[in-house]
Amino acid sequence: MLTLSITAISLLTGIFYQTVSEALDRRRHPPQGELVDIGGFRLHLNCIGQGTPTVVMDAGGAAPSITWGLVPSEIAKFTRVCTYDRAGLGWSDPNLRISRTSQQSVDELHSLLTKAGINPPYILVGHSLGGVNMRLYASQYPEDVVGLLLVDSSHENQMTSEMWRRIKMQSWLYQVLRVASQVGVLRLIGEMNLLPILEDIKRQIQKYPLKVQTLFDTYKSFCYRPDYWATASSELANIKKSFEELQSVTSLGSLPLIVLSQGSKDSKMSDERFQKWASLQLDLTKLSSNSQRIIAENSGHLVQLDQPELVISAVQRLIESV
Repeated sequence: MLTLSITAISLLTGIFYQTVSEALDRRRHPPQGELVDIGGFRLHLNCIGQGTPTVVMDAGGAAPSITWGLVPSEIAKFTRVCTYDRAGLGWSDPNLRISRTSQQSVDELHSLLTKAGINPPYILVGHSLGGVNMRLYASQYPEDVVGLLLVDSSHENQMTSEMWRRIKMQSWLYQVLRVASQVGVLRLIGEMNLLPILEDIKRQIQKYPLKVQTLFDTYKSFCYRPDYWATASSELANIKKSFEELQSVTSLGSLPLIVLSQGSKDSKMSDERFQKWASLQLDLTKLSSNSQRIIAENSGHLVQLDQPELVISAVQRLIESV
């Protein structure tokens, strides 16, 4: 009976700690843009700069919009640029009633741009999983899109049986982290600098400009939320369906397309996998008869942080081609 009472008190204390801390996080790290209601939940949209076409950017899997680093503020010097957080990520409300597939993200982004009055034409920019989403968007709203930039984008044929197994394990881990975050355990471990996922990121960003490093505390506050891990798990669990949704997107006609790919192999990536990735990146150029490929020689997967100037110049090229 005593053990049960202690457990109950500990859980209630953890939940209280988590609830109060979340409220403090939201005060410390207010949204960069506006929260737009698209029908029962709100998505975070941050539009800066002036000009046309409008550049719309979608970040990678489980990644909030701040992972674009300094790129949006530089693009804003020559046109309007909008970053947003997919549901459940960054400052956006979760929408876990529906599986987090690429099609769902496309539907929600279209509703967001419509509700916010962000009129076409658009140049779409997608990193990693965001590239999958933007390919799908460009294929479904061709009259609105005048250019597409894929930044080390995922490809529907990239998966191996080993990678599928790893994704299942990772999705399960995310669910464990979701439960741990609900009772404040994840936050407690993180604040003690004992959470490997966050400590790895903290080390990696030391090589980036100070303005990028200062975003870490905001990113960390997102990671302490249960909705973040539930969303990340759903995106992973539905990645196969998202790739299947791309099967019909075999051509984007003559849409101006730039495929910007990593040129520096990650130490954890085998030579074989790196070569396959390079081959799949080249394959993406076949989506349009008006495409070009740029290799970021000094970048790993996070091209927008390793060589942001390449993303910025690629957007400029697309604008010039309109």
